[in-house]
Amino acid sequence: MYRIKWLLLVASFVVCATVATNSTVWAQANNPEMVAPGRVTTGMIEYRNHCAACHGPNGKGDGPVAAVLAKKPADLTQITKGHAGTFPEAWVRNFIDGTDMIPAHGTSEMPIWGMEFARGRPGIAKRTQQDVDKRISLLTDYIKSIQEK
Repeated sequence: MYRIKWLLLVASFVVCATVATNSTVWAQANNPEMVAPGRVTTGMIEYRNHCAACHGPNGKGDGPVAAVLAKKPADLTQITKGHAGTFPEAWVRNFIDGTDMIPAHGTSEMPIWGMEFARGRPGIAKRTQQDVDKRISLLTDYIKSIQEK
């Protein structure tokens, strides 16, 4: 049983890596913003790079990794409907960056993007909080733009 879960986890990471690698082909650069170090990005690119593997290309919770997760990813197009017709921008932003973890729900399978966006990589310095906030803002704005009426 442990081996199967481990294999599913590895498979999901492989799919995520594949999606992230190919995601810039999917993305359309509208309203590009600069995110240090000199990288042009949009909310759509951030979504495709970090969210689409689980939440699907249209935010419906049907990404290629969704099948191997213990809990189905949220349908991100329904957030406004679930909050009395108003998009809860601060709540979404806090959920993405990991500020609003709900202990009663247990540990989340969703990465804490605030920490992930800040982390440095070999040859790339750790990003500033301003850079992290900008990426989360772009992502939040994009999720707001895909809300169903």
